[in-house]
Amino acid sequence: MTEKKKALLADLALLLAAICWGGGFIAGDIAVEHFSTFFILTIRFLSAALVIFLFFGRSIRRCEKAAIKYGIMLGVLFFFAMPLQVIALIYTSPSKQAFLVAGYAAMVPFVSWIILKKRPKLNAFFAGILVLAGIGLITLNETLKIELGDGLSLGFALSYAIFVVVTGIFAGKCNPLHMSFFSYLTTGTLALATALLTEKMPASFPTPGVLSLVYLATINTAVAYTLQNVAQKYTSDTHTAILLSTESLFAFVFGVFLFRDPFTPRLLIGGLIVFSAVLLSEVKRKKPKTTEVPPNSQEIQP
Repeated sequence: MTEKKKALLADLALLLAAICWGGGFIAGDIAVEHFSTFFILTIRFLSAALVIFLFFGRSIRRCEKAAIKYGIMLGVLFFFAMPLQVIALIYTSPSKQAFLVAGYAAMVPFVSWIILKKRPKLNAFFAGILVLAGIGLITLNETLKIELGDGLSLGFALSYAIFVVVTGIFAGKCNPLHMSFFSYLTTGTLALATALLTEKMPASFPTPGVLSLVYLATINTAVAYTLQNVAQKYTSDTHTAILLSTESLFAFVFGVFLFRDPFTPRLLIGGLIVFSAVLLSEVKRKKPKTTEVPPNSQEIQP
């Protein structure tokens, strides 16, 4: 398979992950109504690890040490980042969080610059700004104020920007599928220990809450995060962030069709701006052609 085809498949995988995460905002909002933070994370990540092992257990048993090491490192990072997003949903709306979390698209080029010492291309900066503008039009229905839920969401956005850059580094050094399994296992185990020490078992398991956990564990994590980890082996961090940030657009699409949220021209314009950012991130500057003079040629005088 050519590198171009691999890059195209990576883009499709990232868009599919964004679609999955679009529904995750709604599922997460339902989950926090019924269950505690670390109980949600325990079920979500341990179940995701189980799903991955059921499908790829034979391969995982023969995994390399690098995948274990990098998976554990990502899992620890995720353990500290994910509670910010879950707790934030208690204090802010899913739509507002969708905008704030998607801010990682604008943060990734700068985080990548700091960590990798590689200055991003100019179009990456403009694409990130366009994403923020587009998602802002989609989600902001009131004046944005930095309250507790907003601050936690922004904290998660910064953490996830770091996660995207670090994942890109690790994915090129090991099998990203194996790395995904150990990252989920690490996050889920740490969440379980924290839940046993600080939280009580849920008194009931209502159907909406259980279904939301099933979605978060299988679609949002086992499928979407694994797609991201694998895809980042074949594309850049900045491009990854741009494509994944369209999750906010899909969150509103699901809201419109499944929950009958109002469809407005503002939503349409915002969606077009986000799509434009994706196209802009693909633009590559062409180097000017230079005319080479054959070494044995002589200058022709008029």
